[in-house]
Amino acid sequence: MTWAERVGDLATQIALVGVNAARIVSVPVRLLAEKVDGLVTSLAERSESGIGSSGSPGRTWVGIIAAVAWGVAAVALRIVSIVTVFVRQVATAADDFLRGLAESGSSAI
Repeated sequence: MTWAERVGDLATQIALVGVNAARIVSVPVRLLAEKVDGLVTSLAERSESGIGSSGSPGRTWVGIIAAVAWGVAAVALRIVSIVTVFVRQVATAADDFLRGLAESGSSAI
């Protein structure tokens, strides 16, 4: 085995270690995004049953504030849900790409 072949094999091994290290990061990111998305979806599916009229006509402003707060929270939850779905899809695509690199790199050895 020549010196150039040894350096080439070493470079391939280093690249494979880097690719697998990136996969080690992408898998937990995907799992975390799935868990956060499940939590956000669960929270967003709950109804406004806890928000109702207090019965006192002098306190209608409290109901308005609660309804506005609920609406803002619902919008925020939907935005977080969109972001987590995007992160999950990017992490899955990155993992598939890195897996393909690792498989093609290991067959070159």
